[in-house]
Amino acid sequence: MLRPDVSLTAHTTPEEIDTLLEQLRTSDSGGELAEKMGIEFVELAHDHVVATAPVVGNRQPMGLFHGGGHVVLAESLASMHSYLLSGGKNVVGVDLNATHLRAARDGVVTGRAEVLHQGRTIVSHEVKMTDEAGKLLSIVRITNMILKTESKG
Repeated sequence: MLRPDVSLTAHTTPEEIDTLLEQLRTSDSGGELAEKMGIEFVELAHDHVVATAPVVGNRQPMGLFHGGGHVVLAESLASMHSYLLSGGKNVVGVDLNATHLRAARDGVVTGRAEVLHQGRTIVSHEVKMTDEAGKLLSIVRITNMILKTESKG
């Protein structure tokens, strides 16, 4: 499990961000489901995080990227970002809403989670999923609650 030694803030240095992103890429911090889906974190900043997932291996019976895949990608992004923003405290999802707009049959889906609100105990993100051509596939809004305790891994 990723154990951040620095909170992700507007003052986090580029070097610290690079270190956190490398830890995200090389650890099992995304969890078992994210690993099975092939989710890869590709960009990290105080106000957003970006990851990708391949369509192949994550399709529903009609051959489309699974709607649940959109939700798993979104929740992985927003939950990890909330965890980093909190300095490593436990976070739990308390609300999630997904709107599917377009289907993907192949390629890679990219999710970009942007902070809508960051408080002491609540962080809300809007996650936009796009295909390789940049077309909007879905929008997911997710709210995480930051708990008082630090993660035990």
